[in-house]
Amino acid sequence: MEHLVQIIEALAWPIAVVWLGYLFSAELRGLMTRLTALKHGDTEISFSHDLKQVEKKVSEFEQGIETLSESTPEELSQKERLYRLVEISPRAAIIEAWTLIEIAAVKSDLTTGSAIKRTNSKLILDHLVSTGNFSPNSIEVINSLRQLRNRASHLPDFAISQDEAERYLDLAIKSAHAIENITS
Repeated sequence: MEHLVQIIEALAWPIAVVWLGYLFSAELRGLMTRLTALKHGDTEISFSHDLKQVEKKVSEFEQGIETLSESTPEELSQKERLYRLVEISPRAAIIEAWTLIEIAAVKSDLTTGSAIKRTNSKLILDHLVSTGNFSPNSIEVINSLRQLRNRASHLPDFAISQDEAERYLDLAIKSAHAIENITS
């Protein structure tokens, strides 16, 4: 009888944790999507991890846009402002960096509306797919940048380093150039 009590005592907490996990599985899934960094021992998953995945995919982009034209003074000024914004607010810099892609889309006439020209990320992605000039990998890069931007703009407890924001900005610049060059 004493052994049975010890077994029950040993299993009580693990069973309670699993049961609570099952009970609150929807809430836990929602919480997991809001996490910006998770660290356990030597393992770390963060915004940086997502950026690394996008950077691996962007190599295909770079092959397609090796012959970029020189940046105009206006473009250089805009990029300088964004890099300065990274120092002040990395989160705001990410949100502003996405506008480079939207501006490239507007320049490429990827807009809706007759009175007020506007664009949205779904329109941009759908049009780039329909042109046939973008590979699925390139579309995935732009979609990943959109998802990272969404996390930065919609999650109140989102945190990002200056280095990560600068890397995001570099990827957004490359994507914007690809949109301008391939659809023009």
